[in-house]
Amino acid sequence: MKKIAFISDYFIEDGIGGAELTTGAIMNYGAERGFEGGRVHCNKMNVDVMENSKDDFHFVVCNFVQLQDDVKLYMIKNCSYSIVEYDYKICKYRSFELHQLQEGKPCDCETKTHGKLNSAFYGYADKVWFMSEKQRNMILEKVAVLKKEKTEVLSSVFSMGDLRFIESIKNNEKNENYIILGSDSPVKGTSECVQYAEENNLSYELIANLPYHELLIKLSTSKGLIFRPVASDTCPRLVIEAMLLGCELHLNEHVQHKDEEWFKNQEDCYQYLLSRADAFWSYYEKQ
Repeated sequence: MKKIAFISDYFIEDGIGGAELTTGAIMNYGAERGFEGGRVHCNKMNVDVMENSKDDFHFVVCNFVQLQDDVKLYMIKNCSYSIVEYDYKICKYRSFELHQLQEGKPCDCETKTHGKLNSAFYGYADKVWFMSEKQRNMILEKVAVLKKEKTEVLSSVFSMGDLRFIESIKNNEKNENYIILGSDSPVKGTSECVQYAEENNLSYELIANLPYHELLIKLSTSKGLIFRPVASDTCPRLVIEAMLLGCELHLNEHVQHKDEEWFKNQEDCYQYLLSRADAFWSYYEKQ
């Protein structure tokens, strides 16, 4: 079995976001199961490094905006690798809807140099892991070279420590406030969520930049979550955390995992999340 090396723009020590938390949880589970390897930031990776390690490692590529084109081309031709796709990097905006909003026309990045290269990068991967069924389907429609049988929906991955912490606070007494994420991201739709709350006479509290466990405690003591992004959000971790903590959810169609079977109720959600790390690592144990 080859060693597993993770390549990403950022890791959890660089700052906590949903993608970094999932990548970190995956890596921790791998270490517990005896997988050897390491981590490399995309901006530190070059062809020489890749050439010296390609025979010993399978590479798991997470967010790869900073990965140089010559490295991607080298991997396509010479390496065993997988991709964990958190958004839509076939598009230069990482979002088909944002492309439409910015340029006033549907995304056609798959016909441009950037999109063609990333399409090939998906297509030659041994495995591509997606966050939701809708995300997978949208990318499969754009990337003809990527075959569905080489893909799987992983969803967000939580560490056992975080799941235990969520279980310990899920029955906290709740107030009457709905949480709204205060974010500068063009996808998250903070102003739209505020407008929704005010139009529906919902008491709300804006939160931003809370340490992770403080955020979980805040959710556990709040009535609900208003999360209505303006573009596809593949499997927003905040929404999953709110479900696990018994919050009422006010979502829209851009929350891409919201209609999947595992997200129907709190208990199903929890049981599904317990299976995600095994779904990932069982694949590599068989290789």
